[in-house]
Amino acid sequence: MRPLEAVDIQQDLLSHRPILLLDTTKVAIRFVIQLVLAGAFPVLLPMELWLNIIDQYHKSTARNFVAVRATSISITPSSKILRCREVLLDVSSSLDNAQAVIDAEDFLDHPRDHEEDSQDHNLILAEGPDKIYAIEFPSQGPTRTSTMTAALSAPKCLFTAITVPDVIARLEDGDCWVCQGSRWICPGCTGGVAQEFDAFMGCGVNLACPLCMGLDFMQEDKEFLQKYYWDAPPVEAKEARDAGISARRAELGYA
Repeated sequence: MRPLEAVDIQQDLLSHRPILLLDTTKVAIRFVIQLVLAGAFPVLLPMELWLNIIDQYHKSTARNFVAVRATSISITPSSKILRCREVLLDVSSSLDNAQAVIDAEDFLDHPRDHEEDSQDHNLILAEGPDKIYAIEFPSQGPTRTSTMTAALSAPKCLFTAITVPDVIARLEDGDCWVCQGSRWICPGCTGGVAQEFDAFMGCGVNLACPLCMGLDFMQEDKEFLQKYYWDAPPVEAKEARDAGISARRAELGYA
């Protein structure tokens, strides 16, 4: 997934209404920071104290993601405001093969193309609680000084290009029926599960899980393991693979 930017706020967000992920822990502080940067905040405390409050918030690792869909766009001279409604999204164990994952990710990006047949995507989508979030995207630079701008930055809180691993990591607490949360599988010892995801190969190796780590990532890892199945990889190649695994886990919040 990637952060939604002001340039992404276009009409197709309302016509296609893709599934977005919203980090609700970032919404309030984002609003405060934008007011401070714009010089519109009623500063009842010294600015240094506001900076300290915001800095402490940035150091927090708390996350609370919800799935949302765009409902309206408002455009002002200085910003775009995207309003989103929370939806309930469930990844079920019916994602039991590679094609099911591919179909699910197409649904996440174009849910309206699949609304008539829920079996197309193997996901459960329902209107959630009546929660509307308004996210402002400034269309012009901040009015504060460059020093203030350098000290503050509005955190990214809304994300698009959602994949199945993103949903599992952010909405399902990382629960994965394929690897039981280890993020690895032994590709020769899954009782037929690996074959369903084109992940089958010899035993005795740890392969990135195709479901919660991603199909493409698993395929790259499989190619590495097949290349060096009989002979130990060069030190540089092993270190690069280990770094890639760590980076992927961190990207999904597993590290």
